[in-house]
Amino acid sequence: MLVLTMLPAPWGAIGDVLLLAVIGLLAYGFFAHRYDDLRLGRMPKRTELPQSFLLIVLAAIVWLSAAQNTVLSTLGLLTLAGIACGFAGDLFMADAFGQKDHVLYGMLAFALGHVFYMLGFREIALTFGLHTTASYVLALLVMWVIALLIWFFLVREPTGDQTMQRMALGYALFLASMAGYAIGLALQQAAFWPLAIGGLLFLLSDSLIAARLFGGRRFRYMGDWIWGTYIIAQVLIVTAVPVALRLLQ
Repeated sequence: MLVLTMLPAPWGAIGDVLLLAVIGLLAYGFFAHRYDDLRLGRMPKRTELPQSFLLIVLAAIVWLSAAQNTVLSTLGLLTLAGIACGFAGDLFMADAFGQKDHVLYGMLAFALGHVFYMLGFREIALTFGLHTTASYVLALLVMWVIALLIWFFLVREPTGDQTMQRMALGYALFLASMAGYAIGLALQQAAFWPLAIGGLLFLLSDSLIAARLFGGRRFRYMGDWIWGTYIIAQVLIVTAVPVALRLLQ
């Protein structure tokens, strides 16, 4: 892929193979399986979880082969930590550990990952001098409004568990802050629009999860939309590190 051509040989080619493997597993999971009413989609967990693991490997390669000895070393490491937390969250959400409150633990793992991502965004802002406050404030306000509207119309359920719904609202606003931060960067440096799109897709994916779990919403292929938007978001966030490294050249 073009974004990985700046990695030293043979790591760029290996990174391309990993990305193609993620795309291949995504396509295989959808096209090679029948629709499952329980999962609201075609993709089984056995084809989904390896995708997250491959992205951990990709993030590690980017950090070790290209970012480690640059001013963006911290960004590479924070991105690696974020995707690792995402994988842990995937395992909790799949109830791989048999944990009683596995959804809550999954949300906490994802939240920690978003903290790492936002710290990484701060590294981008500091490195490239992206300090226009108005861009961040505008993006943040817009994303908060969007998150509130999504929660009100899709997640809110007056007869449901109010504690979990309030937690879902807080999590949505937190995730909207992550997406807003990424959009704030993109408003100042167009090369980071893929990263901003990744943040938006993350918000969409998690909003659909909350709508299903706490709002009782269901529609055909909902499960595939949740996973597809999530994994594309993770790809765009991980590949933002090579984008940033290219800007240094």
